[in-house]
Amino acid sequence: RAAKARLAGKRLPPVLRELKGLRAIARTLAVDQSPIGRTPRSVPATYVGIMDAIRTLFAAVPDARALGYGRSRFSFNVKGGRCEACEGQGRLRVTMALLPDTYVPCESCRGRRYNADTQAVHFKGKSVAEVLEMTIDEARLHLSTVGVIRRPLDFLSGIGLGYLALGQPSPTLSGGEAQRIKLAAE
Repeated sequence: RAAKARLAGKRLPPVLRELKGLRAIARTLAVDQSPIGRTPRSVPATYVGIMDAIRTLFAAVPDARALGYGRSRFSFNVKGGRCEACEGQGRLRVTMALLPDTYVPCESCRGRRYNADTQAVHFKGKSVAEVLEMTIDEARLHLSTVGVIRRPLDFLSGIGLGYLALGQPSPTLSGGEAQRIKLAAE
C-alpha cells in the first residue's frame, strides 16, 4: 500500500501500469557511475564498510593489545597510527608552475599510509598496510576466517572486482568499478 500510495497521482509509464508485486519492493536505488569519493582517503574498503572490521581485527591482535593500540591506531585518517609526513595520504602533491599537479609516493612510509610502529603489528604475517595493498581476491583468502569481512569480499569478487586493491584510492577507479562498488555497499 505504501508503494502504491507513493505512486498515486504520478503518471506511470505504460510498461509499469500493470506492475504486479509492487508491495514486495521495499525501496529502489539508482546507481550511477559517479565517483565513490573525490579524495584518496576514500577506498573500496571504507566504502563497502569493511575498514572498521579490519581496524577492529588488528586492534585485537595480541601485540596491539600489549602496546595499548585501539582501533583508531589502524586508521590512516587519525594521528597516532598514520604517517604524519603525508598525513595518511600515502603520497605527496608536487605543484609545478605551468604544469598540472603531480603526486609522488611518500618517502617516509613508502606510500603505505601508516607509520613504522603501526606497520609492526601483524595479523597472519601481514600489517594493516599490506592488507590494504592486497587485491580483493587475495584478501578473501587472507581474511577468510573473518565472516564480517569475507562476505562483502565474496560479493565484490563475484561481480568481477577481485583485481582491485582494498586500499586503492577512489579517484583512480573507473566509472564501472565505482558503480559496482556502490552495488556491493548496498
